[in-house]
Amino acid sequence: MDMCKEIRVYGMINDTYCKSEGYRKVPYHYYEAGSRDECAEYLLHESAPYGGHRFITEKAVFAKWAKTHPIKFFSPEWHLS
Repeated sequence: MDMCKEIRVYGMINDTYCKSEGYRKVPYHYYEAGSRDECAEYLLHESAPYGGHRFITEKAVFAKWAKTHPIKFFSPEWHLS
């Protein structure tokens, strides 16, 4: 963040995507037929007692950084409040 005039992030959904109405259910791993969808995997990791990848928390941190740093999100575009 200190070295770039602007940071562009592509393909990262925001932290509220899984709560939005009509979100697109896609498999977490495209090559695992019948596996959990992306949001189910995010929620599983978010509430894991240890280990795991806190995807939703990570997205919230990016949103917080974007309020004070030149970070832009594309595909999907984020609308920060």
